[in-house]
Amino acid sequence: MIKDSNYERVYTGSELNVKFLQNHLKEAGIHSVVRNDGESAIRAGFGTNYVNQALVFVEKENLVKAKHMVEKIFSNTELSDSELEEQATQSRLEEEPDVTENTDTLIQKEKNPKRSVLNLALNAGLLLYSLYRLYPLTQGEELPTFRIVLSGFIAVFCGYTLIKHLRS
Repeated sequence: MIKDSNYERVYTGSELNVKFLQNHLKEAGIHSVVRNDGESAIRAGFGTNYVNQALVFVEKENLVKAKHMVEKIFSNTELSDSELEEQATQSRLEEEPDVTENTDTLIQKEKNPKRSVLNLALNAGLLLYSLYRLYPLTQGEELPTFRIVLSGFIAVFCGYTLIKHLRS
């Protein structure tokens, strides 16, 4: 849920199994919270591609007891208390990869991005137009400061972009 949350994930499964587990947890006196991303997306009006999965969270102090109940209810294999305790101490947040750590794999930038012909033509056109707007300065005429600053900035920016492209 949230990094500083007092809750930990105990089970992920179908909504029917989650309701069944939630009833058993309630009978045992364990408060649980259910998160269903697919249902939330539908209610918010977004399309969803979630497989009908819901998550059950319990308070950290009831985590071992809740894991025992999940094991008893949904599996035929028995895990020892130490194995359940080890599973309980592993946070859901530790299991999931941190997005900020894997930014290299998520977004891979090209070393030399390619510019389209339209982009290059637009830069060249803007450069020529800006120089045309500044031409009266060379004839000794006075121009408004705003026109000089804006046209000068556009000329420098487009010139830099074209030179950078031609060098690579």
